[in-house]
Amino acid sequence: MTRNLSHRDEWYTQVVKNEVLAKHHRALLIMGWGHFLRGQMPTYIEPHLRQAGAKTYLIVFGTNSVGGYDDLDHRFDRWPTPVIVSLAGNWVGELPAMPVVSGGEGGPHMVIFRRDASGKESLEPPPAPVKLKDAADAVLYLGPRDSLTEVSMTKAELEGTPYGKEIQRRVLIQGFPSEVGVGADKAESPQFPRPQPESSTGPPPLSAPPYLPRNMGPSLLPPRPPSQ
Repeated sequence: MTRNLSHRDEWYTQVVKNEVLAKHHRALLIMGWGHFLRGQMPTYIEPHLRQAGAKTYLIVFGTNSVGGYDDLDHRFDRWPTPVIVSLAGNWVGELPAMPVVSGGEGGPHMVIFRRDASGKESLEPPPAPVKLKDAADAVLYLGPRDSLTEVSMTKAELEGTPYGKEIQRRVLIQGFPSEVGVGADKAESPQFPRPQPESSTGPPPLSAPPYLPRNMGPSLLPPRPPSQ
């Protein structure tokens, strides 16, 4: 359990192979865009599923942000919501992928966390821009970026409850420091708040708590348990 976080894509892929492909089923796979988005950075899940014979169709969540935080494309305003739109042969497929999927947060100052085989950490600039049509097959549009909210259970709701204690237990098992805590300060907040200006010393390192757990590293993938 303590090592699976650094190999979560491998575990995810193996479960799909065992429980979907081997049984000739179909499945709707849900995970963050960073695990699937094509062309932006090396990904593991989709290429390995395709090698195993899967036919994939990638749908990413998208907003009307097409550049920096204040660069919004009002052509989206004519779309009904919610809607799934193919990215082949139209204007939306020509948009840069990162601003659309990140709500404008993936601008020129975005950095990517890397850890090499020896465990050494580094921060790298983002790769060259990728068009949305090259990053996915379709986009799921739920409405203008500034209309989207994030709903969370608050610390007050979770503190001292069996559910809150279970979440805290899992946080510690995964290797995150205890000060991460559980629960949000507010029950509802903007999904994509305006980014705060960077200090003169630059953004904090992504490896500092609570960004990444202590157990993420070049450890070997533990043995797969037998299928149930």
